[in-house]
Amino acid sequence: MRKLLALLTLFVAGQAYGQISKAGQAGAKFLSLPYSVRGESMGGAFTAVGDDPSVVFYNPAGAALVAQRSLYFVAGNWWGSYVSGISYVTPTRRGNFSVFISGVYVGGIEAYELTADAQIVYKGTIAYMASQLGFGYSAFLTDKFAFGVDMKLIYEGFGGYSTAYSLAIDAGTYYHVGFRDLVIASSFRHFGFDLKPSGTYTRYEYNNGVVENIVEYTSYKLPTVFNLGISGSLYSNSYSRLRGSVEIVHPVDNLEYYVVGLEYSILNMVFLRVGYKFYTNEEEAVNGANGLNAGLGIRYGKFSLDYGYYMKGIMPPVNQVSVLYNF
Repeated sequence: MRKLLALLTLFVAGQAYGQISKAGQAGAKFLSLPYSVRGESMGGAFTAVGDDPSVVFYNPAGAALVAQRSLYFVAGNWWGSYVSGISYVTPTRRGNFSVFISGVYVGGIEAYELTADAQIVYKGTIAYMASQLGFGYSAFLTDKFAFGVDMKLIYEGFGGYSTAYSLAIDAGTYYHVGFRDLVIASSFRHFGFDLKPSGTYTRYEYNNGVVENIVEYTSYKLPTVFNLGISGSLYSNSYSRLRGSVEIVHPVDNLEYYVVGLEYSILNMVFLRVGYKFYTNEEEAVNGANGLNAGLGIRYGKFSLDYGYYMKGIMPPVNQVSVLYNF
């Protein structure tokens, strides 16, 4: 099993690292937004930590750790965009099954039209909507190794002018190495068909008169990303626990970066979280992409409430809230 895990990790890493890492190489960026408050409060270092329904947005294999039927909801405002998500996991004797949906809504976008005589005409406001709907399966193959896979439908709507659809998969692994509670996990997400907006548009060329060309929209890739993380307890006693996580993230459309996260729990009821992202080349990092994240969680009975506060450099900070219920 250890040899199999090593081969799978090397294969997935090789596939991910073989792709060009440049900004603007992929679309459907709503998939890159965080849908786990607990995970993003730790800077995104959640691949080897997640054990609740929100982990389906990071590592499908982590859903195998969910021990009872659980429902999760997250919402927040992301610089004028409404971001939300729902996930549900149910354990069975043959593994755990999950369903999830997440997306973004951006309203009030001003629309303009360029006419043949080079006039710009205001067309009112439109809205951008995007979502993913997925179904997942996860299970432990041994007492230490789990895997998970998601199949999902991806949709983008451009204000009634065009729509785009795609099918994609997420895959992940989870391995307890056998030393204390040390865990190594990986995930490969948003791997699927290119998106191509429907319909056509008119492109004008002004060269000795006006030439109208009816052109199809250009297709674009999904924001595929590979994560490899390791986590474990740094300190624990009968009252509290400090858990650390380190992760390497390789997206196809941006620079590779590293994330470090901490989660401190008190009586398994109160949780304090902090995380940070480190880029390999700060000069080329997208402004506002890095920063310090922090969060607070409270667990009472069957309910859990989490709050996240994410600093985004030159951009305004982002707030998110989530609720989890165990049946």
